Amino acid sequence: MTAIMHAPPRGPLVSVEGISGVGKSYLTSRLVSAGEVAAIGEFSERLSGAARTLGDELLRALITEAHGEHFLRSGHPGTETLLLIAVKAFDYDQCLPLLTQGRIVVEGRSLDSIAVYQSLITHGDDFDRAYADANAILTLAAQWRPLPDLTILILDDVATAVSRAETRDRRRFSDEQWGIHSKAAAMFSLLAADQAVRFRVIDRRRHTIDQAVAQSAAWLADLCTRLTDARRTG
Repeated sequence: MTAIMHAPPRGPLVSVEGISGVGKSYLTSRLVSAGEVAAIGEFSERLSGAARTLGDELLRALITEAHGEHFLRSGHPGTETLLLIAVKAFDYDQCLPLLTQGRIVVEGRSLDSIAVYQSLITHGDDFDRAYADANAILTLAAQWRPLPDLTILILDDVATAVSRAETRDRRRFSDEQWGIHSKAAAMFSLLAADQAVRFRVIDRRRHTIDQAVAQSAAWLADLCTRLTDARRTG
């Protein structure tokens, strides 16, 4: 008789996605402070400490080569995409001990951000081709680590969100960078519609941040219940 192999049980892996300025970091911090949740910060938050992990060093190399460019562009989009996937594969390896203990791990940005932004950087003038490329990037990345069990997508008015990011970062984005964020918002929404099983959407134009936190906490609780039930029946 052939043995049936099951994936080892683990806690939920969750990502928070959206364009710059929608409030991903704030939502993540509120979820962490409210319960037994661990977090992997966004790329921009990762290098303020003294960490020298492989993932951090890959990020430092990308930032150095990009000379401060907002989207970490150094003129080698294929290489940059693979390095970003490598960072997220490393992040998964690092959080696996927590997941195997049953902990919830929340990623501030994950593979979807890489897929969306890198595809638009490569095919900015052809949205359909960029979207096909985004799906190809997700397929490639999923060979090395799983996609999140749940992706919380935060939507907001693009001008409001990007202006908020400019104020926060004390920098102005170029018209071209604004355009990428605008297309990214549309692509995130399309991904959420096409992968509705994994995505849940919060629209900040209709919900306060406290409502967003409460709804996200409810989604996490439901996900934990579903994963527990699946292990019992599997």
